[in-house]
Amino acid sequence: MPSAASDLAVRRGLLHRGETVIIMVTSLLFTIAALTWSYRAKLACGGAPFDEFGRSAKFPVGDPNAVIPCYSDLMFLWVGRDIDNHVFPYIHGGITEQGHLFGGVVEYPVLSGLLMWLGAIGKETDYTFFIQSALILTPFALVITILLAWMSRWWVLLWAATPALVLYAFHNWELPVVFTSVAAIAVMAFGASASGKTGQRRMSLRTSAIIASVILAIGFSLKIYPGMFVLPLALYVLTHGALGQSARRALDWVGAAWVVVAAVVTTLVAQVPFMIAGYEGWKAALDFQGKRKADIDTNTFWYWGVRPLVGDIDLYNSIVGVASTLLIIVAVVAATYLAWRQYKIDGVFPWIGASFALLAGFMLFHKVHSPQYTLWVLPFFVLLRVPWPAIAVYLVTDVTLDLSIFRMFGYLAMQQPTPWYIDAGVQLGVWCHAVLLAYFLVTAARMQVREPLASFQRTALPPRPPLTRLADADSAAAWHWLGTPILTRAGVTLRPLTITDAPALGALAAAEPELSRWFPGLPAGTEEALAWIRAAHDDRRRLPFAVIDDATGDLIGTTSYYDAAQDQLTVAIGYTYYAARAQGSVVNPAAKLMLLDYAFTEAGAVRVVWHTHEENAHSRAAITKLGATFEGLLRKHRRFGDGWRTTAQFSMTVDDWAQARTDLTDRVDQLVTPA
Repeated sequence: MPSAASDLAVRRGLLHRGETVIIMVTSLLFTIAALTWSYRAKLACGGAPFDEFGRSAKFPVGDPNAVIPCYSDLMFLWVGRDIDNHVFPYIHGGITEQGHLFGGVVEYPVLSGLLMWLGAIGKETDYTFFIQSALILTPFALVITILLAWMSRWWVLLWAATPALVLYAFHNWELPVVFTSVAAIAVMAFGASASGKTGQRRMSLRTSAIIASVILAIGFSLKIYPGMFVLPLALYVLTHGALGQSARRALDWVGAAWVVVAAVVTTLVAQVPFMIAGYEGWKAALDFQGKRKADIDTNTFWYWGVRPLVGDIDLYNSIVGVASTLLIIVAVVAATYLAWRQYKIDGVFPWIGASFALLAGFMLFHKVHSPQYTLWVLPFFVLLRVPWPAIAVYLVTDVTLDLSIFRMFGYLAMQQPTPWYIDAGVQLGVWCHAVLLAYFLVTAARMQVREPLASFQRTALPPRPPLTRLADADSAAAWHWLGTPILTRAGVTLRPLTITDAPALGALAAAEPELSRWFPGLPAGTEEALAWIRAAHDDRRRLPFAVIDDATGDLIGTTSYYDAAQDQLTVAIGYTYYAARAQGSVVNPAAKLMLLDYAFTEAGAVRVVWHTHEENAHSRAAITKLGATFEGLLRKHRRFGDGWRTTAQFSMTVDDWAQARTDLTDRVDQLVTPA
């Protein structure tokens, strides 16, 4: 038969798993709702009639009064890169002198181009291309949600329940690349987490880091930025991960090299077949990015800040081309230095924070910045303790930017002047993001990782999630085990003490000040009684009772169960005092009989304890008369007035109860009906 402790452990485990299910289901429902909303909003840009290229007539404006602009790069890319002609990407293409791509070449790395080609299979319009592409992207969003929920619990809602997923889920091909970043962190977390069978890491640091590096390299072949995270990951392995300086070991140069080699080999596996089959087409994607200008559609501080200061457009492009590259390099160096400095302080290289810093520097200084890049930073908001004001401002201004810039494109497409508030919204979004990205670049290395990811990295058991902690607290509460009984015998009733008992309780103590000799701090007056009752209720291991005289209905005292421990099936009886008229009567024996009988018979206790002042001879004699056994003195056991008291401890076990119950019942009966 399982013990109470094991039964409680099973229930706590079920509660923990139950909350995990709640988190997963809730976050997935939010994700599905966001994806549905995003799909419907973007789908509004397409539909009949179509031109000879399968382009929807109402693209890119759609409904100009819609809450969310319908513009989507998924539809835009249908025409102009031979996606509509179902040309396999890169192999037969190139780039014109004017910078236009052709022959299936798209401006993204090869795996993104491959996904676009898959999205176009069997489709003849931008509308159906969008639908099939959305179907391809959806599983990535759902898996990201699952991984973030596992690593952050309720913080996953920053990903699943904020506007960015609605705005950008089907705007471009961001979800697969975001998935690789999140999956790499998840692999590292899983590898470092404690095995339920051995208590050790599930995978060695090198093994998990190599797998993560492979995933990041796949992300690099989707879009560039995950490749940057290989550097901090390698430095994390170099410094032995969470062991850090405490391990007192030499730097692991071999492990770090394996991480880099794994990324390089994976990149080559993905890229080389395209390079061999069509080098000019493969190179055209790189050339396109090199020739791309920081124009109005790039949303950078270069266009909105530097361009107005430089009159000559060619000079402006030259400045951006050089300065952007140099500043990205400076950002990489700065982020790495700050992370290394934090490693010297903490003994652990903050590779996730360093990755966020690198990303922030890249987004800030790159000459192209698209609104959908918010999906890149959202996982870091989830996994790192980014200050709430920074998250809130970033997300609010992101919505402002999205609702402004794509309406601006609509006005430009219709060759109409842009309203001032549209321009203002774009400016607000661009500049707020620039400032925040600079802030993230400088501070991200100092940001702590959220739970349970932080514990996973340390091969430690994470703290229980919020709802489970509340359930655990309830499980440990006296009322959870003992209930809130109303007990009646021999004209005495014990019922739970309530706040409305304060006047009667305060009057009782005020009328008999001699009680304070053995019970210092007894409430004298209603105000003190209110505080005393609140303290009793705040002690979750205590269950206070009012002692009522049935004949008059008056409150004549109080007593409590306390130190209730269901896992040990033990409870103490105390905090007891009575009005003078009740002392020496049937009240105390009847109350103790009811409390003991309920504890042993109804609650299944195996041990009941009493504590009293070592010098309180009257109390010690009364406890002994109940059939309790003196166990000894507990020195400095309780604070008593201005000092500490030595407590005399007594106990009774369930084995003693049968005889004690008979004796105590006889005693109560004699007091009720004396001979």
